[in-house]
Amino acid sequence: MTDIMVETEEVYILNKKLFFTISAIPMALVAPTMVGAEENYTLTITGQQMVNGTLKANIDKIPANSIVSGYQWYYAEEVAGESDAKNTTNKPITGATKAELKVPSEAAGKRIFVEATTTTGNKYKSAPIAINALELTITAPKISGSADFAAPGETVRVQGALVTDKLGAKIQESEIIYSYQWFYKVGESFTIIDGATGGTYAIPGNALEKGMQEIIVRVKARVGSAVVESDFSPPITVSNESSNTIVAEIKALLVNSYTYNVSNFASFQAEVTALNSKYQALPAGAKANVTNAAVLKQAVEDIVVISKLDEKVNKLGEINAKDLPKYLKEVEDAYSKLNVLQRSLDKGDVLYTSIKNLLNPPTDIEEFKEVRRINEAILALLVYEKSFVKYQATTQIELQSALAAIDKDMAKLSAIAKAAVQNQTIMTDAKQDVKKVEQFMKLFDKLSANNTANKQVTTAQSIRTAYNKLTYKQWRLVPANYLTMLLQAESAEDAQISKLNSDVAGYVGNSSNAYPIEPSVHSWQSHVNNVNRIITEYKGLTKASAMQIVNYERLVTLQKDLKIADKVIKDIDAYKQLTETKGVAENKRQSAYTNVLKAYNKLTSLQQSLVYNASILGQAPNIIVDPNTKEPADKAAAEKLKADIDHLTNVTSYTFAQFEAAVNTATTAYKNLSSGARKYVTNYHLLTAASKDVSGVVAFHKKIQTAREELDVTKQAKKIDSVKTAYAKLPANQQYLAKQQYEDLLNNRLVDKNAPNLSQLNQEIAAILAGDMYIVPIAKITELSTQYNKLSAVDKKNISNAAILTTAVADVKKIESFMKQYEKSFVSNPATVIKAFTNLTAKQTSLLNPEIRQAVIEKDKGQQQSIEAAIRVMEGIEVLLIKGEYINNVEAKVKELRLAYDALTANDKKVVKNYSKLVQAETDLKKVADVHALYVPETEENKQARTKWQTTYSQLTKKLEMLYKNLYSHDL
Repeated sequence: MTDIMVETEEVYILNKKLFFTISAIPMALVAPTMVGAEENYTLTITGQQMVNGTLKANIDKIPANSIVSGYQWYYAEEVAGESDAKNTTNKPITGATKAELKVPSEAAGKRIFVEATTTTGNKYKSAPIAINALELTITAPKISGSADFAAPGETVRVQGALVTDKLGAKIQESEIIYSYQWFYKVGESFTIIDGATGGTYAIPGNALEKGMQEIIVRVKARVGSAVVESDFSPPITVSNESSNTIVAEIKALLVNSYTYNVSNFASFQAEVTALNSKYQALPAGAKANVTNAAVLKQAVEDIVVISKLDEKVNKLGEINAKDLPKYLKEVEDAYSKLNVLQRSLDKGDVLYTSIKNLLNPPTDIEEFKEVRRINEAILALLVYEKSFVKYQATTQIELQSALAAIDKDMAKLSAIAKAAVQNQTIMTDAKQDVKKVEQFMKLFDKLSANNTANKQVTTAQSIRTAYNKLTYKQWRLVPANYLTMLLQAESAEDAQISKLNSDVAGYVGNSSNAYPIEPSVHSWQSHVNNVNRIITEYKGLTKASAMQIVNYERLVTLQKDLKIADKVIKDIDAYKQLTETKGVAENKRQSAYTNVLKAYNKLTSLQQSLVYNASILGQAPNIIVDPNTKEPADKAAAEKLKADIDHLTNVTSYTFAQFEAAVNTATTAYKNLSSGARKYVTNYHLLTAASKDVSGVVAFHKKIQTAREELDVTKQAKKIDSVKTAYAKLPANQQYLAKQQYEDLLNNRLVDKNAPNLSQLNQEIAAILAGDMYIVPIAKITELSTQYNKLSAVDKKNISNAAILTTAVADVKKIESFMKQYEKSFVSNPATVIKAFTNLTAKQTSLLNPEIRQAVIEKDKGQQQSIEAAIRVMEGIEVLLIKGEYINNVEAKVKELRLAYDALTANDKKVVKNYSKLVQAETDLKKVADVHALYVPETEENKQARTKWQTTYSQLTKKLEMLYKNLYSHDL
C-alpha cells in the first residue's frame, strides 16, 4: 500500500502540468479500498478541484440503510489535538459542514477530504484530493483624470489592475486584497510618495511648486496566500493647462465689470453654453483653479433672465386684451429690474426698444377735463335744503341710473385719472343707500291683502322698525306708494278694534249691578258664543291693538259669570222640574229649594242679572206643620217671626244698620221661642243666610276702614284696589248692604295731586311725532320718559303709545352720544363727525338742533370743494415719465411740482394719488447724483476709485441709467 501511494505521488509530481490542465474538468476521484490498508476510504469526491470550484461528497458505498446526519470537510494537514498536544488531527475547514463545498481561496495548493457521520455515530472518509494552486496575473493599472493630465488639488484614483488565475479559477473581487503605492517624478526619476497607499490620491494644491511633474502607481493583489504585483501605470501629468484655458475664455466674456463682450445675443449664448460645458467637465480640483468661475455662472444666469424676458415679449400677441395692461406692466417691471451688466446683453437696446414701444404714452391731459366733469356730476347727486341733505333723485331707481352713468364714465378713465375723481364716498354712500332702500322695499313681499289683519299689522310692525332705521337720504328714496301700503297694513285692525269695542260695550255696559243683556233660554247660548268669539278675536289682535279695547277685563268677568250663572240656572230648572213631579216629598222639595236659593244668593249682582229663571225662586214651597202636633203657647210669636224673616229677603228696603238690627232682633226672637214653636218658623234658613250676609258685610267694612285710615296716598290706592276686588266678589245682597260705605270710600279717597293722567300722557307721547319726524326737543322726550317710568306696572299697560316712547328714548341716547363726539372732534377732526352724522337715522337727525345740522352739512360741503390745484399737480407728476424714461428737464419740473404740492391743503394732498411718483422721481434724481459724485476719470492713479464708480454705476436700473446719461452724459 505504501508503495502504491508513493507511486501515485510521483505520478502527481511528474505530471503536475498535465494535472493542472485537466483539473478543470469535473471528475470522480476514488481511492479504492485495499485489503490490509491502514485507511478504508468509503466516500468519493466529485467536482472542480480549483478555487471557487464546487466539490460534492458521494456516499454510494457506505453501508446500506445508513443515514448521514452530518459532514465535515478537512485540510489533509495535521494540527495539535484539543485534548492532548501530542495527538494530532486534521484541520477542519471552517463552515464546511454540508455535502457540497465551494472551494475557498485558502485551499489553493492544499489537499482536502470529507468525512460523513451517520445517526449511529459511524464515520466514513474520502481519500484526500489536491486543489490547484493559484497562478495569479494582474493587468497594469491606469490613473483616472482629464485626458493625460490632472490638476493640483484634484483627487485621482486607480482604474484597471484586473486580477485573474492562469489555470482558470474564478476569483471573486471580495477575495482579493489590494495594496497600492504611488510615485511621482522629480527630474528624470520617480520617487515614492510617503503615505500614498490607497486606491485614490489627492494631488497637493502646491504640487507644481514641489516639482511634481508626473504621477504613477503600482498595485499588489493577494488572494489567499498567492500574491501578484502589477507593472507601473502609465504616468499622468500634473498641469493647470485646462483651468488656465477656461480662465482666459471666461475673462474674454467681459469688456469691463459692467459690460459683457457681446456682438449679438445668440452667438454669445452659444459661446457661454459651450464654455460652461467645458467647465462642468473639469474635475473638482481643476474647477477650484478657475478663479473667475463666478463670472461664468453669472453669465449663464443672465442669459436665462434675458431669454425668458424676450420670450415673454414675443408672447404678447397671445395675451387677451383685458389681461394685456397687467402683462405689459409685468414686462416693464421685469426689464427695470435688470442691472447694467444684464442689460449689456440687450445689444443695441433691441429688447428695451420693443418694450418701450409697447407701453402706452402717459395719461392724456384732456382726460383730466373728464375728471372735473365727473366730480361735478357726483356733487350734483346731492341737494341741501332746510339743514337736511337729500338726493336729487326721488327714487332709488332714478338714483341707481345716475350712479350707473357716472360709473360708466369712470370706467373709461385711466387708473391715475380715476384716482383723481373726488368725493367718491358720495358714490359709495349712494350705492349703499340704494341697496338699503331695495332691502327695505323687499320687506313688502311679506305683506299681502290676503293675510289676516293680525298678520298684516305684525308684518307692518317689522317694516316700520326697518323704516325707522333709514337715514333721511334713504327715506326720501322710498316711493310714496310703499308708505301708503305700510299705513294701510298698520291700520288693518282699526275696523276690527272699532267693532270689538262696540261688541264689548254692548255686553258689559257701564252698570256694576247688571249686565245690559237680557238672556233667555233661547238666547243664552248665542250670548255665550258671542262672548267667547269676542275674547278669541281680542287674543288675535297685536299687543298695541289689544290695548285699545275698552273694558276687556269686564268682558272676561262676564265670560266667567256666564259659566257660574249657567250652573245656577240649571239648578233652578232642576228644582222646578222637581216641584212638577208628583209623589215628591215636601221635605225634599224644601231641601232642594233651600240649596238653590243659597247658590243664587251667593251670586254677585252682575251674576244674578244673568239668571233669567230666578223668578221661580219667588215661589217658595208651602211647608205645613203636622196638624196632629200640639200647638205651642207661643205659636203666634213664631208666625210673626216667620213674617219678619220673609221681609228680610228684600234687602233694598233696609240700610245696613237697619238690616243688621232686624237680623239681630229676629235671631233673638228665634232663640226665645219654644222648641215646638220653632217648627212654625219654616223659613229659618233665610234668617241664617241673612246672618251670613251681615257677617260678610261687617268683614268687608273692616277692609274699607283699613283703607280709609291709610294716610299715604299711594298705599291707600293699593288698598282701595284690594277693596274693589273684594267688593266685586261679594254676593248681591252683601254688595247692596255694603254699597253705601264702599261708595263713600271711593268718593272720599285721598287725592294724589301728582297722580298721572294716563290719557294725557298717552296723547303727549303720540304728539312727539309728526310725519315720522320728532317735533319736540330732547328735553320733552326725557320728561315723558320720566313720567312713564314712575307709573305702576298696571298703569304702564294702559299706555298704548309706549313703543313710540321707547324708540324715542333710544334715539335720544344716540343723539347725546353724537353730540359728545361733535363737541370733542368737530373742530379738530370733522371727518369723523360727518361720518357719524351720515349714520344717524332720519328720526334721530330730527332731534338735532337745526343749527348743528347745518354746521355739519356746511362742513361736509366745504370738504367737497373744487380740487383744481390738486389735479394740476397730478397732471404734472403724470408726465414726468414718458414710456419709462424721465423727460429732459426733469430736475426743474420736479422742483416746481414739489413747491406746488407743499402749497396744497391737507385734504387736497390726499387727492394726489400719484404723489409717490413725485417722491420716486426725487429719489431717482438723488441716486444718480450720488453715483455721479463717485465719478473719476479712468487713469492709473484713479484705478481704485474708478472701480468703485463702475461697480456702483453697474447697479443702476435702465431708467436710472437713461437719467444718468441725460444729466451727466460727459461722464460716459
